[in-house]
Amino acid sequence: MTASRSTSRRITLLLLGGGLTLSLAALATPDGRATPHTPAIAASAAARLPDTLAFAVEYAGVGAEGIDLVWRGHAAGAVPARVTIRMEYGGAAEDRALPVWPVNVWLFYCADDYRSSFAAELSGSMNWRTGELRVSGLVSDGLRRNVPLEQRVQLHRPELAGAVTLVFLSRVALRHAPAAGF
Repeated sequence: MTASRSTSRRITLLLLGGGLTLSLAALATPDGRATPHTPAIAASAAARLPDTLAFAVEYAGVGAEGIDLVWRGHAAGAVPARVTIRMEYGGAAEDRALPVWPVNVWLFYCADDYRSSFAAELSGSMNWRTGELRVSGLVSDGLRRNVPLEQRVQLHRPELAGAVTLVFLSRVALRHAPAAGF
């Protein structure tokens, strides 16, 4: 039951992310119609997106579905964006009291310039003693699709706000680091 619920949640989140991306694309044109994708535009957007992004997030509580823990923030700098991080406990029910959780994370990076937006599906661990969330996976939609990504969050108590670092990894680097979780 947990596996099917997780799969259906992933599909729902991907559909929502795709719909958000299409909505942003439609709003960016003067007449409200989506423009055809051009490689030159995507290439210029990719050139502007740095290999590392850093920003702060605030704990927003439990998601409306009653499962995910949610953080939201605003990234400034080279690629301004609104960011949402959703974290789901991925372990057995009897292990929930342990200080280190296996987790699944969905990252939504909604850039002010929609061409720099992306979503990622990540997995890893949340260490409640140290406040460190460390997950990795692939960009699943938007700019840099299928590129490996590592997300590190250092949470601060008591309000659970945190500092986030996103690092886009090259596939060459992954071949030399089999323990990276990919």
